[in-house]
Amino acid sequence: MLKLIAFDLDGTLADTLADLATAMNHALESEGLHGYPVDDYRTFVGNGIDNLVRVTMDDGFSPDGAERVKAEFYSYYADHCIDYTAAYDGAGELLKKLAADGYMTAVVSNKPDRFVPDILKTLYPDHRFTVAWGKQDGVARKPDPESLLNLIALCKVDKSEALYVGDSNVDVIFAHNAEVIVCGVSWGFRGEKELREAGADYIVDSAEELYRLIRGLDE
Repeated sequence: MLKLIAFDLDGTLADTLADLATAMNHALESEGLHGYPVDDYRTFVGNGIDNLVRVTMDDGFSPDGAERVKAEFYSYYADHCIDYTAAYDGAGELLKKLAADGYMTAVVSNKPDRFVPDILKTLYPDHRFTVAWGKQDGVARKPDPESLLNLIALCKVDKSEALYVGDSNVDVIFAHNAEVIVCGVSWGFRGEKELREAGADYIVDSAEELYRLIRGLDE
């Protein structure tokens, strides 16, 4: 029986791609480097800010420059993290149904923790998550399972009573590293092919399909 449904944020509950791309392009250009089309960020994001900076700086990478780019990204994104960010179709209704059914819901993301509350409050003002974590100091980022294992312990559930929902191979590996079943969502940044190749236990194409899967796993 499932008790805990934990979600990735970017590409799963929130379409954040345009704001992430705009902020990173601004930061890169402040260092005299070129930016990228928004769609390129589909493969850039998902592994944390340090990796995003490293990948986008490319041949212009230097440790000092990376710190400046990261600082400028944080500064700009703090003021613009919800300019274009939106909830995915049906996600609000999904959360409403899960709450009514008595499931605990949580967010575990590689996004810096400071940005998670404002995004969730803006997109889902009527939903109360049991826990909502971004990348926290001293806790390994996904796909290391530490944060998911911490969540399971905090919620006092068994691994078999948890489901993780995400949109990338990182999310699949993350959940499997924690010995938790994982459902991939095809509407996110990476798509069905990557999820299938990573070994997702389930893949859904809509929030309604995800809800039916969750209820079916409880039968």
